[in-house]
Formats: sequence, structure tokens, C-alpha cells
Amino acid sequence: MIQAVIFDIDGTLVDSVDLHAKAWQEAFETLANAFLLKKIRHQIGKGGDQLMPVFLTDEEMKRFGKELEEYRGELFKRKYLPKVKAFPRVRELFQFLKANGKRIASCFFG
Repeated sequence: MIQAVIFDIDGTLVDSVDLHAKAWQEAFETLANAFLLKKIRHQIGKGGDQLMPVFLTDEEMKRFGKELEEYRGELFKRKYLPKVKAFPRVRELFQFLKANGKRIASCFFG
């Protein structure tokens, strides 16, 4: 019998993938080079340590990788996080699970 349900948050419960991609794009443009949003979006779901090497050289990673990742994080929180919305019917899903005695857990890797 299922006692609990675990959900990932980003891109599963909330519509945030495009916003994460836009934050990366803006951070890259500010501190490195311009990249197509479509190419960045395909990398969303990876941590910054795996995403940045797709676009940056080893030299660039050493020079400003940490600064870029920190800038992107602050930019996302300040500019894009307020725009994140739950996918339709997430509230109803949680209400249904709770009404049926299930515990709910979520995880965020960001």
C-alpha cells in the first residue's frame, strides 16, 4: 500500500523550465557570450556544474564559472522566481492525495 508520494518541484509541479533557461541566457549574456534559448533549455535539469561546461571552455569555467553560477542564481530568485506558477490542478492533486491519507514530500535541486 502506498503511504507517501514524492514529487520533484521544478518542471513537475511548477512551470519553471523556461524561466530557468531565460535566467541562464541572461547570465551568459552578461558574463560570457550569447547563446540561443533553445540550446540552453535543452540543458535545463542539470546542475550548473554540468550545464555550464556545455557552453563554456575549461578556461572560462576556471575564470568566471563560479561567479556566473552565483549571478544566475540571484538573478533567478530576483527576476524569474516571482513568475513561477504551478501547473494546472496541482492543488487538486495534493488535496486528493491528502484526503486519501497519503503523505506528500517534494524535493528541489537547484
